[in-house]
Amino acid sequence: MKTILYIVFFIALLSKTSAQEGRPALASETNEDERVKNIIKKAFPHDLENWEVEDESKTDGITWFHNGGEAANSPFIHQYKINYKRKNVSEQEREKWKKVAVDVLGIQKMMAETECEIVVTVNTFFTEFEAENLQTKAVSPFNLSMVGPFEAKYFVGNGWKLSKNETLEENRRNYVVEAAINKTVPMTQIQTIHLDCTGSPTVIDFFLKNTDLKAIQALVGQNKIIQPTNNQLVIKEKPLAKPLEGNNEIEFTLNGGDFNNRAFKLRHSKDGEFGYLLNNHPNPAITDNAITRILIQEDDDFATKNKTGFLDITIPFIRKTGEFEVFKGAEKASFTGGINCWDGCEYSFDADGMKVNVSRYDAVGGFIEGTFEGEVTVGYKINQPLDNDQKKRPNAQIKGRFKVHRKEDRY
Repeated sequence: MKTILYIVFFIALLSKTSAQEGRPALASETNEDERVKNIIKKAFPHDLENWEVEDESKTDGITWFHNGGEAANSPFIHQYKINYKRKNVSEQEREKWKKVAVDVLGIQKMMAETECEIVVTVNTFFTEFEAENLQTKAVSPFNLSMVGPFEAKYFVGNGWKLSKNETLEENRRNYVVEAAINKTVPMTQIQTIHLDCTGSPTVIDFFLKNTDLKAIQALVGQNKIIQPTNNQLVIKEKPLAKPLEGNNEIEFTLNGGDFNNRAFKLRHSKDGEFGYLLNNHPNPAITDNAITRILIQEDDDFATKNKTGFLDITIPFIRKTGEFEVFKGAEKASFTGGINCWDGCEYSFDADGMKVNVSRYDAVGGFIEGTFEGEVTVGYKINQPLDNDQKKRPNAQIKGRFKVHRKEDRY
């Protein structure tokens, strides 16, 4: 059994590294997302005489998938939004809108003529929404278009259909529009595009006429990411024929602040101390962002409530030795720990500039071994209701080593 704090740290790290919970984007995925967003941005007008861009999405590529299966087991979604607002409004027009905007409907009419928002979603296959009665129209180059007094929906890609059109109260209706996913192509390939526009029919039509819709339509069918498929051979190491014997060994010293060269040696635990390769991508053939995790946690003694400690190290590479740095904000490397932990730790710490050297990386059944040295940020009873000044402690220097059994790879 492990301490509650260990479980919290374990869940927190899984949320960063597990393919099911989320994963970092590959460089190719980041570049593709940026490419698609830039094409869409360039397609929209940015220099119109009586309109200004009030707000629009950044075109930076995605760096993290909250759904770890996206772009592998499910379609790669891209999204871009742009908001326009009228400028150079004449006094005559202002007076006109003052007379109109005297109730909710009048305000809605005014906003529909003076503002416009367009949201472009790439690789979406289902949308459900409520609106006033929308009319289906033929609008090139869209496969399906639905236009109403204050909004319009446009769909590009094969297979779009209106599957629900249900009457609600107050002249509103509930709609469902969907398309089937083609699962025979890579999930990074663009299959559909959906434009969700708010504004009057005249305003929306004006922006569509000033938009390079052919450039947006041309995205359908594109796929700039070449990835191995799940059918390709996954290179796996052969585990050792006979696992090596021996205990895990973890020891370190802390010096500075509340510590004066204080030495710690964590007791061996078969269940709580191990290292393993963790592949962040749902496709086991893609190991671009795979990491090695070293998890070191003593067994709790519930009879005596003996306090324990732990270390949690993320190595930003796999199947090799080498040195790496850990600092605040590092994307793939981490180093955290705690001492005197029982229902929370007396002291906890994380890297604030340190080096880790992996000197041994055996096959499964062997050992992963290394040393670490540098500065850590220290917290005191951070789970207790203390003032922040009480929780914060001076940084300390840490120096130590680890030797842990390597367990089976995780994909």
